[in-house]
Amino acid sequence: MSREDPQFRIRLPVELKEKIEISAKGSNRTLNSEIVQRLGLSFLNEIPADELISAKEAIAIVNKAKDELSSIVFKRTFAEINKKIRIGHTSFSVELSDLELYGLSDDDFAAVFQPTFSRLKELGYIVLETSWDADGFLVEIPQQSE
Repeated sequence: MSREDPQFRIRLPVELKEKIEISAKGSNRTLNSEIVQRLGLSFLNEIPADELISAKEAIAIVNKAKDELSSIVFKRTFAEINKKIRIGHTSFSVELSDLELYGLSDDDFAAVFQPTFSRLKELGYIVLETSWDADGFLVEIPQQSE
């Protein structure tokens, strides 16, 4: 997006604006970028099955889908951690089999996980490398030496 793109004023309920702000922060996006991303993704499901899509359009759709996958992985990971720490767990299994990640190239696969794994590392969690595949991964809180 550029500064030449048209601007549009919108009124949002306070609760919705707060949800968008939280999601934007979690995705490392501006409020505007989060709204544009979510609106753009909402139109992906409206592509008629018989419409011919150019390779250029296909690449744009694929790139948006990868961004959304990355956001889903991030949100699921921290939702699982937040849920399980409240009941005393120190190891967390993040299930992703429903996302059908097997079709991604190796580079795209790694890129989808990079924001989540970077944030986990910053926060002091351990991602078990041997557990990581298209169905999910394991995260642990490291044991503190006394």
